Amino acid sequence: MRRVHYGLVFAILSPFFSSIATILQSGATRHLHPLIIASMGGILGSLLLFIVILLTGEKINLTEIRKNLKNISLMTLLRPLAGTTIFVYGLSITEGIKAIFFTKAEPYFVLLWHWLLKKERVNPSHLILLAIHLAGAVILSTGGILKFGKAQFGDMLVILAMGFFSLSYIYGSKLSTRLGSKISNAITLGLGGIILFPLMLIFAPVVQTLNETIGWTYFISYVILFNVVGLTMWFASLKTVKGWIVSALRSLGPIIGAPFAWLLLGETLSVVQIIGGSIVLVTSALIAREQLRMGSKSV
Repeated sequence: MRRVHYGLVFAILSPFFSSIATILQSGATRHLHPLIIASMGGILGSLLLFIVILLTGEKINLTEIRKNLKNISLMTLLRPLAGTTIFVYGLSITEGIKAIFFTKAEPYFVLLWHWLLKKERVNPSHLILLAIHLAGAVILSTGGILKFGKAQFGDMLVILAMGFFSLSYIYGSKLSTRLGSKISNAITLGLGGIILFPLMLIFAPVVQTLNETIGWTYFISYVILFNVVGLTMWFASLKTVKGWIVSALRSLGPIIGAPFAWLLLGETLSVVQIIGGSIVLVTSALIAREQLRMGSKSV
């Protein structure tokens, strides 16, 4: 199997792990403070990855790490710090089953960064798809009842996090190529977790949650599935697959994530919300097809 084929396999598998992990993460937020999940998730995920790196004998090139400090810093800021923290806070006040659909807004942010940073022309058909996509997101969030409450604010935070995650594709691709997927993931996760650690000690009731067995079970499962497996696959896919393709393929996630949310947390969507979620998925797929037809370049 050629190298690029491995990248496509990782790009397809990653959203499945990520969607299940999002549901587990949502379950963890019912018992643990968001800062505990964001900080300890990064630290634990990093430690597990470094153990894997040591066991597999993968070399850590300190010289190459020093050369890429800027990309490491930007990647850490965009994903484990800003993106993950905002995402977890959003998850804590909305439902995980909705969140896995809202994460499919990511390709549109990729399109936005193309326009802002690379001055690429935005096709009018993309703008139409975006408008329909946003309408579907509103239907999914509100269930057809126009209101703005706590849950809708959580939905907005989840979508905002996608803006940070989508920008990280630029730096994730560079780091994965130069440092390797596991090392890139381990370093940025660890840095993010360490930076958030003092905030966690100040604002999160860590000691009071030590007896939250279910919460910590959800948390550890999420760390393994996403921070260790899913995110490493994401880094690996960016070595050979264009960033916008990797982002678009994440629309596959709800196929397994939605049933898992129902089985694990008992979360369901109304008929109106299912229609909204379907609009979100279809428009994400259409934007991917349009980009493929036009031969878009990698982010």
